[in-house]
Amino acid sequence: MPHVMISRKKCTACHMCELACSLYHEGAYRPSVARLRSECNPTTTEIKGFTCLQTACAKCQEACPEGAIETRVVTLEPEGAFDSAAKFEGVSAGHVLVVDENKCSNCGDCYDACPYGVIHEHPERKVAYKCDLCDGTPQCIVFCQNPHVLAIDLKIDKADREPVTRA
Repeated sequence: MPHVMISRKKCTACHMCELACSLYHEGAYRPSVARLRSECNPTTTEIKGFTCLQTACAKCQEACPEGAIETRVVTLEPEGAFDSAAKFEGVSAGHVLVVDENKCSNCGDCYDACPYGVIHEHPERKVAYKCDLCDGTPQCIVFCQNPHVLAIDLKIDKADREPVTRA
């Protein structure tokens, strides 16, 4: 199960990941509607990243009364040359949670259920939105100016494991 992680020790809070995300999904540089975010505490300079754990959590999916949050297989196809590209090797697909805007009633149950605060109401479309790994080409990873900040975590989730057979 692939998901994006922001390193709190190495992130510089430049917000390039948010710009890349919003450009991919919204067609404009609007960090306010990015599917991930990083915050920097001005007093301590501690950085905290907010990203979706996809099927490893799935509390939003469980809470959705409309069944609008679906599990989909995504093929990972990183574009460009960047240090984190090596993390993609050997993993070609995984499961992500995607909001079907046609089914979403904007009831807000998923917003309340998300323990990480990464699913929100879209300000114009009035539906839930969250990270979908940019359909397999995570723009936050590709456009990060610090190649060590963002990395795709390729831990295998239950949904991606082969059934265990016992002898």
